[in-house]
Parts: sequence; C-alpha cells; structure tokens
Amino acid sequence: MARIVLVIALLVGMGAAAFFAVGGEKGVRKEIFAQAMPVTYFEPYADRPAEFKQISGNVYAFTYGFSRSLVLDTSEGLAVFDTFHAKFAQTLKAALEEEFPGKPIKWVIYSHNHLDHIRGSVVLEAEEVIGHRLVNYFASDWAHATDIAPVTRPVDGDTVMTLGGIDVEFLYMPHSHSETIYGFHIPSESAVFAADMMFVRAVPPFDFPDFYYPGYVRALDRLIALDADHYVPSHLDEGSRQDLIDFRNMTVAFHEAIQAELAKNNYNASQGDKMRAGLKAAYDKLEPEYGDWHGFNEMFVPKFGRHWGGLYLGY
Repeated sequence: MARIVLVIALLVGMGAAAFFAVGGEKGVRKEIFAQAMPVTYFEPYADRPAEFKQISGNVYAFTYGFSRSLVLDTSEGLAVFDTFHAKFAQTLKAALEEEFPGKPIKWVIYSHNHLDHIRGSVVLEAEEVIGHRLVNYFASDWAHATDIAPVTRPVDGDTVMTLGGIDVEFLYMPHSHSETIYGFHIPSESAVFAADMMFVRAVPPFDFPDFYYPGYVRALDRLIALDADHYVPSHLDEGSRQDLIDFRNMTVAFHEAIQAELAKNNYNASQGDKMRAGLKAAYDKLEPEYGDWHGFNEMFVPKFGRHWGGLYLGY
C-alpha cells in the first residue's frame, strides 16, 4: 500500500512528461503493479537456517526458512507433522538422523492437503502416512507435484491415535482452511500444532485463497480453548497462546472493518468506487493497531479483496 501511494505521488509530481515516459496509463499501471508485489513478505525468512529444538518432553519443532514441522519422538519411531517441500524434507531428514541416529521415521502426518504442506514427503520414506481421507483425491489433481507420499491410513473426523505409546488428538476443523485440515493436540506435553491456524504478529500470505471465515474463527476458538502450554505454528515466527488469541482478534477486526464498509453500500460489492473508498477507510481504521505486523502493507490489498468478496458471496 505504501509503495503504491509513493509511486503514484512520484508520477503525479513529475507531471505529464513522466506519464508518457512510462508509457501512459498502461505504463503507470505496470509501474504500480511492479511495486505492489509483496517482495518483502517471504524474503526475510528465505535464508533462515535450520533449527531443531525441544518444545516439551518428546515434542520437538524443526524450523527451516518459512516453515516449521512438529516432530514426536516415540518408543516405536518418529512422527513428522508436515513436510512442506523437497529441500525442507531433505534438511529435516538430515537433522533427524543426527538427533536420533538409527531411529526410523515411522509416521508422516499431514495437517491438510495443501501442496505447500505435503510436498517432499517421499524423501522421508515413512512406514505410514496419515491424513484426511480426501488428501489423495486433492493431491491427484496436481500432476507436477510428484514428490508426495500418498496417505496410507486415512482419517475423517475427530480421532485419537496412540503413536508409540503417546496419544495424539486429531482435531478436525472442516469448513475453515480446506476441507481436510486438522489441528493436533498432544495432552501429555500440553502441546498443539496449529498448522496454518496461527501466525505470530503477521498477516497470512494472500489471506488464504482456501479460507471460509466463519469456520476459520470457530477453528481458532477451538484451539484457544485447549489452553495448552505450547502452541507451535507452521510458518514464520514462534509464539504463545496469547499470540494465537491476538491473531484471532486481528482476523475478526479485519473482517468487521471491511464488513462495516460493505454494509454502507447494502453489501453490493460490484461498484469499484465504493470498493476503493472502503479500502481506504478500512486501512485507516486498521493500520494504527496492526500496521507494524509482518506483511500488513504487503498483504493488505489481497486481504481486503478476500474479505470484501467473501462477505458478498457468503464465504
């Protein structure tokens, strides 16, 4: 947002000569679009080195770049929750061989079907792959993703699995972020893996193309109600239960600010001038509280559009 305003101001200040120098209206749009791409959203994490750390007891987290897996050490072998991509999985496998020499990776567990969470899984050569019963169906639609290990133990709905003597609660969160998503609770260690359901002082990338607002808030509330000691997000920075509460409140604040603007136009989302006015008003309302969150400016426009369209269409 700030870059877009700056580019427009510069072009206006330079006058007609600048307008034609960049190729008229089309050129101005290209300049604005080039500046608007969120190049500073992912880059701060691109070179983040691998880190393997203990969360509590038998629960560990492996962080590399933008993403984070949960690892459970059991008497029968290791369980890995989400693998993200081939380079991540290769780096994780090397870390596990160093931390737990000779111990097999018995389970890979998918939080949901999105490719950015399940690619690279073939690298780990797990004995068993656990995920929602529809994961294989969705994965089969993407022929280019050839590095995904298919689910061999499908699940549906809430369930408790005992993995190497440790109970893991699979908490099904339908109609939220995908139709296959689970949150995971390990009661013995009071630990929760909140894949794509917890961002620490950050706006989610592109505000989740696969996202149903009412169900997503219900899912966040369910995880918060667990009142666990440890909450592990799948992306960006680590945090606490309070960070999850703050993320939930930010999500609601965005939705309600945009809803207030759309309601002024009787929920008619097809008028561009009203949408532009609503965008400015929502930005002015939300920026004082959330402007310093990671990705606020980079992702504000797609987040606004996602809620504006979602309110209009009912999702």
